[in-house]
Amino acid sequence: MKKIKSIQIKNESDLQELAEKLSKCLKGNEIFLLEGNLSAGKTTFTRYLVESLGLSPYENVTSPTFSIMNEYETKKGTVYHLDFYRVKDFDISDIVGNHIVLVEWPSEYIEEMDLPVVKIKFEILSDNERFIEIFGKNVNYLEECLK
Repeated sequence: MKKIKSIQIKNESDLQELAEKLSKCLKGNEIFLLEGNLSAGKTTFTRYLVESLGLSPYENVTSPTFSIMNEYETKKGTVYHLDFYRVKDFDISDIVGNHIVLVEWPSEYIEEMDLPVVKIKFEILSDNERFIEIFGKNVNYLEECLK
């Protein structure tokens, strides 16, 4: 995967701004691989991204740790949010390619799919600060967007 951007996030507002910027460039078929320790910001990033895509004000974005998969209807289509922390074998072939899919604790095979894949690595620097690295495959259009 090609490195697209590295960014230091100083607070949640910075993370929200990053998610909003990304949301404006998405085509609706991307797979996001979210990597980082517990409490690194993966679900918070997902919440801001899904809200930026036009989530109904009556829905809340929550961690799918126990449900494995949450589904959200947005103005830009269905978004799937998965958590593979406790799952090693989960077939996502029915949902990838036509929807935005965000996967926390992703399996390695997803990275090999011939689809637009965005890997975001979250590193905790302090209670509020994060260092984020964004990598991509088949998503050249995001490079311009994230400048």
